Amino acid sequence: MALLTSEFAMKDLGPLCYFFGIAVTKHIDGLFLSQSTYAGEIIARAGMASCKPSTTPVDTKQKLVCLHMLALKRILHYVQGTLHYGLHLYPFPIEKLISYTDADSGGCPDTRRSTSGYCVFLGDNLISWSSKRQPTLSRSSAKAEYRGVANVVSESCWFRNLLLELHFPLSQATLVYCDNVARGQARVLHVPSRHQIAVVFTKGLPRVLFDDFQISLNVREPPASTEGV
Repeated sequence: MALLTSEFAMKDLGPLCYFFGIAVTKHIDGLFLSQSTYAGEIIARAGMASCKPSTTPVDTKQKLVCLHMLALKRILHYVQGTLHYGLHLYPFPIEKLISYTDADSGGCPDTRRSTSGYCVFLGDNLISWSSKRQPTLSRSSAKAEYRGVANVVSESCWFRNLLLELHFPLSQATLVYCDNVARGQARVLHVPSRHQIAVVFTKGLPRVLFDDFQISLNVREPPASTEGV
């Protein structure tokens, strides 16, 4: 037992600075999470270290799910111009989970499969997000949206259970906002497409709209003190 105790003892490694390729910087208002080093390595490996940046990762006339060479290059061009961007996290009371979900029905021109996208906020902090092609073909846009809702509700329930285990149970139901389409731990509500943040994970957007949603996700430039991280 003494051996097991020493072998599995938890150690205080000090302030978190780097974790799974994510650089963590503390600033006066909270934390700044960045993957600039990792993203830079990917761009260098692709031989695009000197490429010109693009303002958005996906063309409005191009389907996100169709990752041919042209689409992939545009994404890398966008990453090149936003290497210094990262996710901001701020201290907020742990009171509620809010989720947004969207689906690009039949968006893949090759398979006609849909893309689901969602983002989950704990308070005002983005804690989970996804953009993924649906594994099966949906016969209607409603079915594609329902599959997207099911994914984000499952993710939200996982977080609720995790918070419960950490002794931070949520008293409020999780709100799930969908722009196309129950009650208990989650309530599915309608949100106008103009305010559907998850659309950034499923479709190409004009720059102004893309920038608005990017800010809503708390993804932006670092505080002045973390430049160069």
